[in-house]
Amino acid sequence: MPIAHRYRLLASLACALLAPAAHAEDWFVVSGASYHFERRDEFRSDNPGIGWERPDPEIPLVYAVGYYRNSYDRDTFYAGARWEPLRWQYASLGIFAAFASGYWTPVVALPMLSLQYERVGINFVAAPTIRDYVGYVGAQVKVRFD
Repeated sequence: MPIAHRYRLLASLACALLAPAAHAEDWFVVSGASYHFERRDEFRSDNPGIGWERPDPEIPLVYAVGYYRNSYDRDTFYAGARWEPLRWQYASLGIFAAFASGYWTPVVALPMLSLQYERVGINFVAAPTIRDYVGYVGAQVKVRFD
C-alpha cells in the first residue's frame, strides 16, 4: 500500500476512534520521518503512524500513546510521557520516556523538543548511536482537538 494511502487510512481511523473521547487540550499526532546519523539502505526514513497526546494541567508532563512503523520496518506501539521542564514561548525541551515495542529495548528515554503554536505543532526526538543501534532524529506533526 502506498505511503499516502497509509497516512489517510491511519488518520481516518484515529479520528473515528479518538475524537469522541478527546478533550480540548488533546493533540492528534501523525508520525512521519526519521533521519539516521549513519545512512543504511535497510533503514526506513518514512515512519507512518498515529498517536494521541494529553498534557497534564498541573505539572509539565504530556502523556502519549500511539503506533508507527519504525526505521527497522517493525510495528512500534508506545505509551509514555514527555517531561517538559524547560519552556520558552512556543518551545518546550525535555525527555520522552516510554515503553515501546519493535526495538532492542522495551524502555526508551530520549531528549525531545516540542514546538507548538495555537493548534499545530511538531515534536522532535533524538537518539544517540549505541552499540549496533544507529542514532537518529525523528519528527511528528500534531494538531490540537478543539
